[in-house]
Amino acid sequence: MVNNNFNHIDPDEFHGKELTLHDCIADKISFENNTLRFYFPDGFWVTPHHEVNPSEKTVRTDASVVDFSIEDIDDISVRVFTRNTWCWSRKTSVENWHMEQLIASVNSGKCTLEFITQYRTHYEQMWHCAIHSKKKPYCRECQLYLPETEATFFWNDLRPDCEW
Repeated sequence: MVNNNFNHIDPDEFHGKELTLHDCIADKISFENNTLRFYFPDGFWVTPHHEVNPSEKTVRTDASVVDFSIEDIDDISVRVFTRNTWCWSRKTSVENWHMEQLIASVNSGKCTLEFITQYRTHYEQMWHCAIHSKKKPYCRECQLYLPETEATFFWNDLRPDCEW
């Protein structure tokens, strides 16, 4: 999905080590025209290695989005882990969500999605995430599996006052 409302458009293939979603929170998700889009109201991180970052520190962007080209939403897997801390055995349950369920939960305001770590192979990528909610359970771990695809990062300005 091309978006001309942003000053900077960077494909991940060129800036994979210069742009990061670590600790960035999406408060909206959309899937249309084979594009999975995450909206980051507080932006994402740009390292000092990126050509537009004049500082020597990693800084955040302003509000931004990141797109993933996905042919079929059914190619996405979501696993949500809930730790039962009240149970003497402290068991963890695992639920398989459909991506549409995660999109609905985030877009309704029931939760946000924090990106923590990305793992890539030649066939897929896995994002270790956290689902934050205002109700119990307040935080659940999540694994988001996407087919191997490049991300495209969109943003306008850097926020030099917001350093890593």
